[in-house]
Amino acid sequence: MKNGAIVFKGKYGATMQYAHWLGQELDLPYLDSDQVSDEKLSGFDFIILGSSVYYGKLLLRPFLTKHKAVLKTKKLFIFIDCATPDSDEREQKKILSENIPKSLLKKDNFFFLPGKLTVNTLDLVDRTMLRVAAFFEKDPERKNVMTHGVDAVSKDNLIDLAIAVEAFMLA
Repeated sequence: MKNGAIVFKGKYGATMQYAHWLGQELDLPYLDSDQVSDEKLSGFDFIILGSSVYYGKLLLRPFLTKHKAVLKTKKLFIFIDCATPDSDEREQKKILSENIPKSLLKKDNFFFLPGKLTVNTLDLVDRTMLRVAAFFEKDPERKNVMTHGVDAVSKDNLIDLAIAVEAFMLA
C-alpha cells in the first residue's frame, strides 16, 4: 500500500475541516503547509494538496512554487474549496491556470469543493473588500453569497476525492 499525506493551506477553517475529514477517512496525516519541507514531502508516494481561494489566488500557491521540483515527482490530488459554483467551469479553469505551475497541471487530479463564507467572522479588511465587490456584482446569486455568506462544507463533498485516492492507494 502506498503512503501519503494531506498538505493544506486555508484562512477561515473550511480547508482544514476538509483535510481533517479526509485524514480520518483515509487514515492519513494532515499537515499545515507551513510545517512541510522538501525532505518531508520526499517520504510520500502521493500527496493530497488542499487550498482555499482568496481573491482569486490559491493560498497554497507559494507552496506549490517553492516545492515544485519535489511535487512533480509525486502523484498529486488537489482539492480547492471556494465559492465558485461547480457549473462555472470557466472560472475554475482560470483559478487553475493562474495558480498552479504548468508542470503540476494534470487534468484528472483536481477536485473543486464548495466552501464557506461567514461574513461576520471576516476580518475588517476582508469584510470591507467583500462589501465593495458585492456592490459591483451583477449576478444576483453571487451577490447574495457575498452579502449573506454561505456554508456548503460537507463531508459528502469528499466522496469522489476519497474514491480516487483509495483506488490509487490500492493499485
